[in-house]
Order: sequence, then structure tokens, then C-alpha cells
Amino acid sequence: MPIVDKFGNPIQYHENFPHDLNIVNIEFGAGRNNFGKREYPSCYLTDLSYPKMLSYFNEYNDENSDYHYLDNICNFYDSSFDRQFQNIILCNPYNYGFKKLWDGKKFFDRAGELLNEQGELHIIGKSSNYWCNKESFDKFSKNEIGTYISKYQFELLSFENLNEEHEINQNYTFYTSELRQRTIPNERLIIKKL
Repeated sequence: MPIVDKFGNPIQYHENFPHDLNIVNIEFGAGRNNFGKREYPSCYLTDLSYPKMLSYFNEYNDENSDYHYLDNICNFYDSSFDRQFQNIILCNPYNYGFKKLWDGKKFFDRAGELLNEQGELHIIGKSSNYWCNKESFDKFSKNEIGTYISKYQFELLSFENLNEEHEINQNYTFYTSELRQRTIPNERLIIKKL
């Protein structure tokens, strides 16, 4: 039985990365998960490399299988796209985000290039992960040091605390950056490009 998105449609592999303009969403650092394809249909899933436990995407994958769903290998900072997206999805990012002010500037400058006007960043992570938690975002957004101000403006559209019973944690399994240890996100931020 194929895995379906939130509308009940089988999730799809997208071959023409990143040129298919009908694919308006992108998840970076997807690893072993299929969150972006299920929650934000018409989504490219990317990561820095294919997981070592690689099995191939096909219509017979079931929800209990440990398959990958990546459309392509891609680096958030170094990939060149001649297009923009409606939504960027990040699940527990590590080594990119807004841990320190200079990280935040680099991150939001890049996100601003990749998002269309009024586009959104959807970030799910742990409060202990300073690359993506609300505390780090608040510090960055209150920063008044010109060197660390992004050339794009963003605002926190919504923040949600997640517990283990939250539907996200019930429906998805998230992993730490090495893809071996499970992690349970406890924060969800939606940040809008102005």
C-alpha cells in the first residue's frame, strides 16, 4: 500500500529537480523522513546525501518501512536555484539555522532568496537545538547590530509547543542529524517572509 499525503494521494517522486514550477515546496535535511511530501504536497525532499540504509522509492513502500523519499541531493547554502518556493520545511536542522547572530544572517539571507513574497519557513525541532529553537529566533529578531541584520525581513507567524502526543509526533518519526537516534520535537515555528 502506498504512503499517502494529507489529502489521501500517494506521495510522488519528482524527477525534474528543481525545475518543475508545479512543485512549490521544498524540505531541506529530510534524511529518512517523508514529512514534507505528506504535509506539504508538491514538495521536493532533499538532503546532503542519501542515507546509508538507502532503499529505493517505489509505490509499494508502506508506512512502517525505513525507505528514503529524497528527490535529490542538495545543500541549503550552496545549491543554486533559478526559482523560488512557497514554503521551506526544516525538521530539526543542524549546522544551519539561527544559532548565533552571524548564522541567523546567513540563514535568513539564503531563505529570503529561496522564498517567494509572503513565503513561509516551517521549522519543527527541539528546544535544545539552538540552530532552530524559538529562543535563538527571538535573539536574532531583536538584534540591532547592522552587520547581523538580514537583507530580508521575517516575522514569527506562529509558535506551537509540541508534546509526545501531538499529531506530528504520533504520525512521524524524526531523527538526529546522524539518522540513527530518534528525537521527539517539542517546538514548531512558522516564520513568514515580509
